[in-house]
Amino acid sequence: MAEVTAADSPTAQIMKTLGAGSGINITELAQNLTDVDKAPRQEKIDAAVAATEAKISAYGLISYQVSLLQSAFEALNDADELATNTASSNDPAVTLNSVDGTSEAGSHIIEVTQLALEQRVKSAEYSTSTTSLNSGSAFDITFAVGATSPTSSTVTVEVDTPAGIVSAINDADMGITASLIDTGIAGANYRIVLSGATGSEGAFSVSSTPDLGFATPANSLQSAQDASLEFNGLAVTRSSNEVSDLIAGATLTLNAVTSSAARLTVSSDKSTLKTGIENVVTVYNDFRDIMDTFVKAPQEDVEFSGALQRDLAVARHVMEQVRTSLFDDSSTASGDITGLRDIGVSVDQKGRLTFDEDDYDSAIADDYDDVVMMLTANTSDQNLYGTAAKGLAQDIATTLESLTDSDSLLATREASAEVALEDYQEQLEELELRMAAVYDRYLGQFATMESMVERLNGTREYLEGQLESLSKAYDN
Repeated sequence: MAEVTAADSPTAQIMKTLGAGSGINITELAQNLTDVDKAPRQEKIDAAVAATEAKISAYGLISYQVSLLQSAFEALNDADELATNTASSNDPAVTLNSVDGTSEAGSHIIEVTQLALEQRVKSAEYSTSTTSLNSGSAFDITFAVGATSPTSSTVTVEVDTPAGIVSAINDADMGITASLIDTGIAGANYRIVLSGATGSEGAFSVSSTPDLGFATPANSLQSAQDASLEFNGLAVTRSSNEVSDLIAGATLTLNAVTSSAARLTVSSDKSTLKTGIENVVTVYNDFRDIMDTFVKAPQEDVEFSGALQRDLAVARHVMEQVRTSLFDDSSTASGDITGLRDIGVSVDQKGRLTFDEDDYDSAIADDYDDVVMMLTANTSDQNLYGTAAKGLAQDIATTLESLTDSDSLLATREASAEVALEDYQEQLEELELRMAAVYDRYLGQFATMESMVERLNGTREYLEGQLESLSKAYDN
């Protein structure tokens, strides 16, 4: 609401124009008296508004800083992300890919003598994709999959055409893929090709009435077989050309048979973990500095200083929760590594974190695996809702998340402060209305007084005139 302005009052304009009455500027006097009444009340509400706005900003900044700290720890909660590893191969017949942070640095020798293959067979020839193969009637195809202990499956073909057979087999989703191939040979264009899984255990047999030709020896395109290789001098077979269990944290792709031994090299860069720990220290100290600003006595020219002096319980609760979580023992302590204190992180006399690089380097050099276990429980891509231990980094991140979620104390206090701010704004509006009424009352009273003064002045002038007339009469 606009502030009351004396100069805009119609009464004020009239009195000012006439220059009548006592000669006192009653509009200015009414405004001054109104301001004297209004000022302390508005000052009190304005101070409350400023304090509440500062408090809301403080809550928001705390939540933001806690979220930054949470992100810093989430960057340390997966074992495969604590180191940056690279891999190389000197032979394109074998490639190393999908290397994560759990891979051990080192070199490996590999020779590939046989690639894993899938069984492939073709059907008899058909002139069209819609040729009826069973006089329009449905029929069954029986599959036996596996070399050691075959598993039998029956597929019912409702549409007795080459296209219908392909659809029925693929819909059965039993690990055998059917394709309809147009060979381009007039009169015998179409063949059904079946492919199984790679490896010897992917072998299969097919039988049906009518006979589709899959069992005819001449229709065999390729036999199933395992990959055969020698890894660091050890003979190895695998059912796939993607091998993920020979080098921890890495996947090998066998592209071809090697002509000679190939060398695979894994290099590990553990500076990622060190950078992450340094970031935790920096972000925590920023958080600590902000909290100190909010709880200490207000300082001139320091924004939001003392914003939480009247809400110290919240600030202390948040600080205690953060500090306790940082210096808790890990739920997956390993060897001599039980917490952040064992990798060079400590607190100084002012409550700030410090990072001792020598202690960190020593822990990494001697107990890297224990450090990984302590931080991550040696897990990656964790399910946050699971009950299994997840390591200190995720334990801390979970605690920090609970401080900023929608049900947290911070969120509750911020919501309450916003409601209070709305109340103060309403009080200011109500004060303006009340003061406008006070001003009008003062102005009305002064206007009445001016009228009385005007009448008294008129009486005075009349008496003065009469007395002056009498005086002249006696003079004559």
